[in-house]
Amino acid sequence: MSATLIIAGWWLLFGGTHVLLSSARVRPRLIDRLGERSFQAVYSLVALATFVPLCVYYGRHKHLGPQLWVTLEPYLLARDFNIGCMLLAFVLLVGGILQRPPSSLLAQGTPQAYGMTRITRHPVFAAAFLFGLAHLALVGALSDVVFFGGFVVFAWLGARHQDQRKSRDLPGYAEFQAATSFVPFAAIVGKKQPFPGRELRWGMILLAVILFYVVRFYHPAIFGGVLMTL
Repeated sequence: MSATLIIAGWWLLFGGTHVLLSSARVRPRLIDRLGERSFQAVYSLVALATFVPLCVYYGRHKHLGPQLWVTLEPYLLARDFNIGCMLLAFVLLVGGILQRPPSSLLAQGTPQAYGMTRITRHPVFAAAFLFGLAHLALVGALSDVVFFGGFVVFAWLGARHQDQRKSRDLPGYAEFQAATSFVPFAAIVGKKQPFPGRELRWGMILLAVILFYVVRFYHPAIFGGVLMTL
């Protein structure tokens, strides 16, 4: 079996277990049996048990298979696209994990756009989406395309699956979905949301920027590749 097929298989296992465990049939039953916290622990363990081997296997089999494309030309445009996507991905990832709406909004019981969710209603999924796109601009061997393309596909489908589940289970979510966007800044450009300048935690954004530059600096030593200066 080729390395590319094994990478694809790990992606299917990772994505499939996500969908299965969060499905309308399985999720409520497991929560009733295990409790919310135990379910989340099982969910996280299954995710780690499938995602970590995926990344480790790709790390040992990268740049294999037919070369579908080389670095997109012109190089400076591809470099700037990569850096821009990755910087935004770090901001969305850190913001999606750390930022929470004020308790006054949470008390309403219905989802309300605030801070990062004015930019994208799925900050973590959007970060994964941008991560995949950023790397596809620079690598084009088949194993690379399957690995990084998997982030794009998983993020898009995962966000759609979560939207469908929450629209069914959470009152007011359909209105929240209509007023926000998955694509970063699309709702702001479409004038559905204001820019959340005063709602963002700028210290958190500074942390994301620092993490971005630290990872970028050590990327060649840890993950390979070259250090792209800006």
